[in-house]
Amino acid sequence: MNFSHTPRALVAILALLSWPAFAKTGFLDPQSGMTLGLGTYEHSIAGENLFDPVPALAPSGTTIAGSDTLRLLPAKIGFFTTRGNAEVEGYFRYMLNQRSPWTASGGQDGTGYTTFRSYGAGLNAGVSFLQESGFQMKATLNAEYVLQRASIEFRGSSTTDTAQLATSSVLTGAGIQPELWLGDLWVLSLFAGYQYGFARTWNVSKSTTFMGRSFSQGGLDDANGVAAKAQFGGFLAELALKLNFYK
Repeated sequence: MNFSHTPRALVAILALLSWPAFAKTGFLDPQSGMTLGLGTYEHSIAGENLFDPVPALAPSGTTIAGSDTLRLLPAKIGFFTTRGNAEVEGYFRYMLNQRSPWTASGGQDGTGYTTFRSYGAGLNAGVSFLQESGFQMKATLNAEYVLQRASIEFRGSSTTDTAQLATSSVLTGAGIQPELWLGDLWVLSLFAGYQYGFARTWNVSKSTTFMGRSFSQGGLDDANGVAAKAQFGGFLAELALKLNFYK
């Protein structure tokens, strides 16, 4: 392979990523590197889907269906390091865009869409209670702070309304994390556990009219004057690929 035209910085990065392959043989060696992951939430307990702001936007007499069934897909990129059988990982969290449909009937008839664009940061702290060269099982605690953004669109018989909402969420949880050494620096990791989301409230980012109701910038109240809850969380399954690039 001719590297004469390859940028020196790229060559240096490739060398940095590849040299530890000759030094690491499994989890019994020190680990440090980067993580890429994608997960999904399962809301199987009543009240866990309180992140849904659509019912609070609807006027009295309108029934909303399907707005709480969208699939949240949290992705992450982070960096980790181990010491003995303990591991610490810091990561950036991003919620993949979801454009989930729902329907309205009664006082207002039509179809709506909800899109989440959320981002934040988190921390994992894990301890291996079963560790071999090619496999380990960890007990992991985590905590996250996420800025949640929701774009809501409603298409009625004669109008199209939009609303931009925002809130922040604090989540903390625990679970088990089996990991499999794939060789040549790579690790396959699965987190399975529960994240509890502390209750917050939704805010209207910009004054708007939605489904015939006028909303001012600030806290979102439903048709009965009750603040709209924003409580994220649930059972989380997250698959990640870990790359070790230095000791």
